[in-house]
Amino acid sequence: MSTLTEMLRSEEVAIEEVTGHIENLPHKWRLVQVLELGKNEQSKLWDIAKGGKPIDLSYLLPDDAPPLKPFPFEGKNSLPAFTRFQKVFYKQPDEEIGGYNNQNIMWFTGPGYYVTGLEESRPGEILIDYTRIPWIQPTGWPAIKPNMAGFSRFIYGGTKDYLRWVSKDVVIGRATKAGNDMPNWFILCRKEPRD
Repeated sequence: MSTLTEMLRSEEVAIEEVTGHIENLPHKWRLVQVLELGKNEQSKLWDIAKGGKPIDLSYLLPDDAPPLKPFPFEGKNSLPAFTRFQKVFYKQPDEEIGGYNNQNIMWFTGPGYYVTGLEESRPGEILIDYTRIPWIQPTGWPAIKPNMAGFSRFIYGGTKDYLRWVSKDVVIGRATKAGNDMPNWFILCRKEPRD
């Protein structure tokens, strides 16, 4: 059986094939194969995912999720170093969805809090907006800091990420800054599969 990396290195592959492959894997192997993807495979997946299903904010966590309950996704970005991280989403008491980036170098980059949303100009995608931050975070989490403070401004300042659907547990993302696409992608897989 081909791995996800091998599939995405083939000349022609459709999002439906990728989705079928991912959804047929046991979740522990889904995580392994998703988190093996490098920059080229992530870039290709972003392109072919344009033809995938649209997603909305209910993809990130259930509509009936209690406020401040975390929903983590394991992630890997396309940068040369420090590629592994988690994006953790939660519902604020006002129903808006916030989150932050849990990673080993958070002491340097900051927690990178964000608020999620949708944009009419990008239908079927989820916006992760670092230009907005939550007003509350779950107990024990890092303090919320502006993304334009300290070194964070070079990572998160003016940044908006967009997510495209790949499967019920996997999305592919791309970073933008000041409205321009950046050559940076990332893949996310739920830490625990959704029923």
